[in-house]
Amino acid sequence: MRILLIALAALALLASVSCERRNVTDSAITSNVKGKLAMDPETSALKIEVDTNDGVVTLTGAVPTQAEKAQAEQIARDTSGVTRVINNITAGSKTNGENGAGVAAEDLMILSKIRARYVAEGIMGANAEVKDGVVTLKGNVENAQSKVRAESIARATSGVKSVNNLIVVNQ
Repeated sequence: MRILLIALAALALLASVSCERRNVTDSAITSNVKGKLAMDPETSALKIEVDTNDGVVTLTGAVPTQAEKAQAEQIARDTSGVTRVINNITAGSKTNGENGAGVAAEDLMILSKIRARYVAEGIMGANAEVKDGVVTLKGNVENAQSKVRAESIARATSGVKSVNNLIVVNQ
């Protein structure tokens, strides 16, 4: 009986480690896809949501062109660990160009720097918008430290005039 209990406990432990590893892997895939989208000059990364479950990446959001939708899908497909891509992005719908065409080059440079730092530091869930050097942070993060760090990165970025931090901390 004791051996059976030990075996069951070991199986439960292995199952939890396996689930935890899968979740970490899915999180890493999501981070990698978001990072690649952020670094790609042809995609409006802030307008594209990325979710990963068991290696299957789901893309949602709205982008200005079909070419950008296709580019986002290709970036996801080319990411290590991705087994399949579900592309639910809408193209050509009512996007206002806040982070795409028509945005000042300086704002795009600021946005690119902020995104790169977020990816490098593993800040998940924080999104930035830039208009005339003013950064607005939105999204949901896991803890207060991530919210503070996201704002700190934005404030320290060259060219930023001010930061509005609207990030919500998940409870």
